Amino acid sequence: MGGKAKPTKHTSKEIAGKVAAASQNKGGGVAGLADRKGGAAGHAKFKCPVCGQAAPSIKSGEMHWDSKHGKLPFVAGDWDDLHAIHGGTTQGVAVKGTAKPKTAHEMAKSTVGQAKLKEIEQQKLAVQQ
Repeated sequence: MGGKAKPTKHTSKEIAGKVAAASQNKGGGVAGLADRKGGAAGHAKFKCPVCGQAAPSIKSGEMHWDSKHGKLPFVAGDWDDLHAIHGGTTQGVAVKGTAKPKTAHEMAKSTVGQAKLKEIEQQKLAVQQ
């Protein structure tokens, strides 16, 4: 409880609300609706070859397979990678605060980012020569 004539500055609820408003995907009209649904690929990456159930990872797909299609052998290569087929998921049309460029440190964490860093270095060397 705040002291007499000393109002509290910001509550944790207020700050959490501001963070959520800046990073959640909401609004954006028709483009925002398509974005929230994940575009043509959807948010799940893999699709079951038997029933079409979506799964975010091969491990989740294997658990689905064991519970629903246990009599058939599980082959990970048969599962469709929807993000590869459709060119990834959506980029966040209606997200306000998350469309910032990645730093070199963040890019170095993934193989795609490492390849991009190498490409940037090669471009810098080509400009210098």
